[in-house]
Amino acid sequence: MYFYNLLYDEMVLQDVKIGLDKWFTNLTSVGNIGSASIFVALEELFHSDKLQKGDKILLMVPESGRFSFGTALLTVA
Repeated sequence: MYFYNLLYDEMVLQDVKIGLDKWFTNLTSVGNIGSASIFVALEELFHSDKLQKGDKILLMVPESGRFSFGTALLTVA
């Protein structure tokens, strides 16, 4: 979670307006589980009843240690 607020602050500086209330993370409950992280988070979000048809999900997956991100944009069907 060290970079959580730093990432948010940089997104604000870059005019990317996604409020923290729209973020979903399970890092504090499952920890860093490497390449499985995004699949575990998506499964947990899917079962959270927070999603509605048409919602957009922006995945941002950090690559450990290199400060780069993989991204994907999904739409709830």
